[in-house]
Amino acid sequence: MSNTKEPLPGPVKGIIFDMDNTLYNFFDAKILACEKACGTIGAGNGQELFRYFLSGRRGFEDPENIRDYMTDLGVSDESLFENASCIYEDVKLSSITLYPGVTELIRELHESGMRLTVVTDADSIQAKKRLTKLELYDYFESVITPDVTGKRKPDPVNFFSAMEIMETTPEETMVVGDSPKREIEPGNKLGLTTVYAKYGDWLKTPFPSIKPDHVLEKFDDLRIVLNL
Repeated sequence: MSNTKEPLPGPVKGIIFDMDNTLYNFFDAKILACEKACGTIGAGNGQELFRYFLSGRRGFEDPENIRDYMTDLGVSDESLFENASCIYEDVKLSSITLYPGVTELIRELHESGMRLTVVTDADSIQAKKRLTKLELYDYFESVITPDVTGKRKPDPVNFFSAMEIMETTPEETMVVGDSPKREIEPGNKLGLTTVYAKYGDWLKTPFPSIKPDHVLEKFDDLRIVLNL
């Protein structure tokens, strides 16, 4: 069920979607990829490797995290690193699964004339691979990434870039995402209608001061928010 703080302030003409864990389950795919990489290395475990990606030392997408983990395990075989990295990338991509109702609603919104963009912290190549694999890429007018804008969320430049492409004002724009800090807080500051995808927030860190306009317990609750 969708928890609603207040009705939509006016007709929404454009929607900015986060990608990972908002449109599909990326967390489980990432964990499985880390486990398979460790299986290739023949040491360690997926949860430990995943923490290296979370550390911020190299970035959440950088396979060099695998090399760091291997070094700490005392493994320095370059061919093993290359194999583990390939396995990691292949499994990560092949294992992502859309949340129920995503394809149907995105297609319906696109066909209705709603302007749709993605703002993500993944780089352009990774974003296109995932959205193409899931057959969603063509529904979005643009995919805004850090290698395009030079900034990561919550920097407002990403949201302004999306609105410029959609030709919408903040009052006409909605943002949907699973991160209170990266999507909801900047959306609130810019005057966007903010929709928190609670179902995808695997961190579950409470931010009592960050209040979205709407909360989704599942993706399809967005239909209720949009009165569809």
